[in-house]
Amino acid sequence: MRIRLVTQVSVPLDIAVKGFNQDLFGFLMPSRALATLVKYEGQSPGDIVDIAFRIPFLSNWTVIIKDSWHLHREYGFVDRGLRAPMGIVYWEHIHRLVARDTQSCFIIDEMDYETRWNFLDFLLYLPLFSAFYFRTFKYEKYYRKLNKKLLKHQKDLNNPE
Repeated sequence: MRIRLVTQVSVPLDIAVKGFNQDLFGFLMPSRALATLVKYEGQSPGDIVDIAFRIPFLSNWTVIIKDSWHLHREYGFVDRGLRAPMGIVYWEHIHRLVARDTQSCFIIDEMDYETRWNFLDFLLYLPLFSAFYFRTFKYEKYYRKLNKKLLKHQKDLNNPE
């Protein structure tokens, strides 16, 4: 099954790339009551990200970064599931940041997953879609804060006391 979400954020691509890090990942995570980040190595090939769920029947979700790229108008990376909950036997998530213009960009999340049963694939679609759909609101909030912080820092640098 494939889930594709596109979010526009009001920051230039270079700022979006700088902000696409462990802080953003932590911001996007569910509450600590539901999950904790066990390991975050980064977004380069070979890096591991591991999340432990505190919900019965959900195990760790562990991914490895398989590919990454940084082009003039696009940045991205691909994570592939090593361990996934809910009977998922195949997981691939392509993260792309694509410049829209000089002041905004798109964050594109493309996820492919499979279980052993087509029925379970369809059953998981709504919970997975919902979990990632809520990220679209969080992205804008995170980048708005980050942009304000960077603008304040730039202003402080330009006006030393």
